[in-house]
Amino acid sequence: MKKNYIKIISIIGILLIYGLALSSILVKEKTIAPKVVNGVLDLRNYEFNEAEPLEMNGEWEFVPNQLLNSQEFHNQKSYLVPVPSLWTENDLEGKEVPKYTSGTYRLKILLNNPPEVLGIKTSNIRMSNAIYMDGKLLGNSGFPVEDSTYTPHNNPYVSYFSPDGEEVEIIVQVANFDYASGGGILGSIYIGDQDSIGKLRERSLAYDWVTIAAFSTMFIYFLGSYLHARIGVEQLFFSLFCFANALYAVSHGEKVFLELFPATPYAFFERIQSVSSIWIGLFMLCFFQSSLKQFTNKRIVKILCIVGILLTGSALLPVKINSSLQIYYSLYIFISLVYIIYLQIIAISKRAVGSSYLFISSFTIFIYFIVGTLNVTSNYAMNSLPPLFPFICLAMLSLYISHRFMNSFLKKEELSKALLRVDKLKDAFLAKTSHEFRTPLHGIIAISQSMLEDRKSSLSVGEEEKMGLIVGTAQRLSNLVNDILDFSKLKEGDLRVRITSVDLFAITHVVVETFTYMIDKDVKIINHVQRGQFVMADEDRLRQILYNLIDNAVKYTIWGKVEINCYEQEEKLVIEVRDTGIGIAPENLKLVFEPFHQYSNSTGGTGLGLSVTKELVQIQGGTITVDSVVNKGTTFSVTLPKATQFNEVKQKNFYLPIPTTIENKGNKKVIIADDDHVNLKVLIDVLVTEGYFIIAVDSGKSVLEQVKKHPDVDLVILDIMMPEISGYEVCQQLRKSYQPAELPILMLTAAVRPEDMIAAFQSGANDFLHKPLDTSELKTRIRNLLLIKESSENAVKMEVAFLQAQIKPHFIFNVLNSILSLSYIDLEKSRTMITDFANFMRGSFSFENTHSLVPLEKELSLIQSYVNIQRTRFPDQLAWEVQMEETLHCLIPPLLIQPIVENAIVHGLKMKKGQGTVMLMVKKENNLIVFRITDNGTGIPNQQLQHIWNVEKNNGSVGLLNIEKRLKYYENASIQITSEERKGTIVEIRFPLMLSEKEGY
Repeated sequence: MKKNYIKIISIIGILLIYGLALSSILVKEKTIAPKVVNGVLDLRNYEFNEAEPLEMNGEWEFVPNQLLNSQEFHNQKSYLVPVPSLWTENDLEGKEVPKYTSGTYRLKILLNNPPEVLGIKTSNIRMSNAIYMDGKLLGNSGFPVEDSTYTPHNNPYVSYFSPDGEEVEIIVQVANFDYASGGGILGSIYIGDQDSIGKLRERSLAYDWVTIAAFSTMFIYFLGSYLHARIGVEQLFFSLFCFANALYAVSHGEKVFLELFPATPYAFFERIQSVSSIWIGLFMLCFFQSSLKQFTNKRIVKILCIVGILLTGSALLPVKINSSLQIYYSLYIFISLVYIIYLQIIAISKRAVGSSYLFISSFTIFIYFIVGTLNVTSNYAMNSLPPLFPFICLAMLSLYISHRFMNSFLKKEELSKALLRVDKLKDAFLAKTSHEFRTPLHGIIAISQSMLEDRKSSLSVGEEEKMGLIVGTAQRLSNLVNDILDFSKLKEGDLRVRITSVDLFAITHVVVETFTYMIDKDVKIINHVQRGQFVMADEDRLRQILYNLIDNAVKYTIWGKVEINCYEQEEKLVIEVRDTGIGIAPENLKLVFEPFHQYSNSTGGTGLGLSVTKELVQIQGGTITVDSVVNKGTTFSVTLPKATQFNEVKQKNFYLPIPTTIENKGNKKVIIADDDHVNLKVLIDVLVTEGYFIIAVDSGKSVLEQVKKHPDVDLVILDIMMPEISGYEVCQQLRKSYQPAELPILMLTAAVRPEDMIAAFQSGANDFLHKPLDTSELKTRIRNLLLIKESSENAVKMEVAFLQAQIKPHFIFNVLNSILSLSYIDLEKSRTMITDFANFMRGSFSFENTHSLVPLEKELSLIQSYVNIQRTRFPDQLAWEVQMEETLHCLIPPLLIQPIVENAIVHGLKMKKGQGTVMLMVKKENNLIVFRITDNGTGIPNQQLQHIWNVEKNNGSVGLLNIEKRLKYYENASIQITSEERKGTIVEIRFPLMLSEKEGY
């Protein structure tokens, strides 16, 4: 304890010695020099040659509230006031000079054989001034006037003049309407010969530039050091402290800032002056608090920091307000310095590392602070201190930081060696135990899922929720086991990759589609990758990389979007995964790829996925980087070598002509698609033994083209990963035209994630198989899907028969009544109607309606019978017309036109007043036959017309939907409806011209 007291007493003693030395510097007697007396400076006996510039201090003549020239000054009553001083400190006949006013100072200089050129130098004339010598403007800073319209500026300057005689009159006009403490000549005005004034200016500027350079260098060095390592926040605070000192030096003294930027408004410059002084105290406090954290009082530091922030805010207020707070700014710095020195005394007593360096630097700052305060409040110049003071301060602080970091480095080196040994043991343990975890985990997942999916299970709602949690937790653990196994393989160098040309769009689209069906939050995943982008990578591992990055982005994004972008850079492709999530703190950015690393804003997981991702990228010859802003989002960038062409690598060993067609007429038609021609050949060999009509292609685009050429296709087998268009996209496109029962789709993939299966079913697939394929299982799945297709076709055929067989009772009753009535009036018409009715009934109940095609004459005969019946019943309400350019002998699907004609008569004309007209036009166009049924009935409302092909929303004719379904199976066949309310409807059917049943499907 005695030793500590001795140290404290010694430090206090040193402080006193420094204080006495400083006071002696500040109050030391200057060389006896002439003074201004009664407004006159007598320099007749003063030698300018080789003499220091003379301070023109003393009693100047002063006229308040007016700006006067030489002649006007003689006509006004003047007062003698001390210079330098504030004019508010002067009592003129019992009256105080206002703070905000103007005034004129006058001085007569008596000379005897003066040099040819004399010069003057100003220092601090607040806040705007103009100096006249014998009526001529010598120099100015700002533009003083007698009201607040003046232009303020307080910039030191030098002017030279040649005296005309042995008496010189100097008029100084000063105005202040901003600074709260008042205006006036606050700093000495120097006079001397040309050399001495020039040297004084050079010394002042040199002192400022030395200080600016020293602190700026340290600011850049320590800021760069902190940004590079992101450790040791005291480096950041020290760099900001240096910046504040550099800002203070550039805005005080000779005000170098205004020399560099002369157009700077005074209000802005004054705020820089105020803020810089506050920041010196604030950042110095933060630096020492970070460095001596164990000795600080958190409450005191917090209060001082809050005060510093509030004072910073006050410095941004108008000049009249913040200038009145200058004393508080100085007081704040003084209190901060006292507290810092107190902390250092404790640190020295506790033998803290490098505390002696801190003490010396703090005391240097303390001296610098006192001189700076005196520079603002009195006539003491900053350059009175030796220029070594900034270097001493910076050297001590730099040694302190270096000392601390060296000690820290040595300790970390010792710990690193121990951690490396432990790390090897950890890797071995994880690798061995992970293999043992997989079997029981899969058992837990399988049993839990079976209990949830079993319809006979008697689980309550609460129990189902708990079982769901068990499944989710087990799956997360299963993913962790897979990551650990990959991580172990990477560490041991056992993971092998197969580098090929990979279609980047296809692989990103597949991953995005998978996540689209998985996520259950308000997060949108957008794929901006353009088609035609290829990279050299392992397809499966690249997919794993993208999956991990997007999964990580979704996990840390509460709402917003995740975007995948791609651009070329130096013969490489950069893949960006950008989210709008919570972001990553700067201190954690360098650690995100460390295995098992978790940071404060983590939402779960193990921190292993990104580590595995980085390793997977590197073994494929790429790099990965991360950029993040807290609460704005994170961007992961993966750079991989660019590939020139997709098929260049994959197909150089084996090539199939595309499309490859194996025709087996009359058998089931199957389209198979796989980008790998070897896999395509395997599929062909498997299916050819089953006798199918096979069409093999290697891209999603080709699948869509073949479906258009072969609308009667019975099954599509798709690989998910294909160039240009993925299997998911193809499936979605096909589902816009075909229902699952109309065209079954079997999807194949090498991926093993459950999410891939979910995404496949969500996109419209009927079934899903993993590669490598089991031949027996593939054949069985295909047979089952073809049975579904066959059942769907039978249902459509039976629906056609049912539509015509379903004759409404009131129609039969009305026809019979009409026949009975005609038998009394016109027996011949009665017999004709009976014949038409019999023909219509025979055609309606005919089992031929289930056939694929019937002659056009038979369909027209059925239509004519129906029209004859209606015309007989309503002779004045229905006009019927048939237009045929020539007699056409061709085949069409049964009941293709009759339901349209019936619909036009029953629904189009029944609400129409007057005669309605229905016209059937039949014509041949190229290889198509066109049927146009036109009526002038009530038409179809626009809203109903928009939903006419929608099963759920259409309340109209089921026959229309049946016709639309059947036309899908014929190439280039279509049906189109246009209608206008109260004007009529046009239905146009286009069908390929077929002359024999063999041409049908």
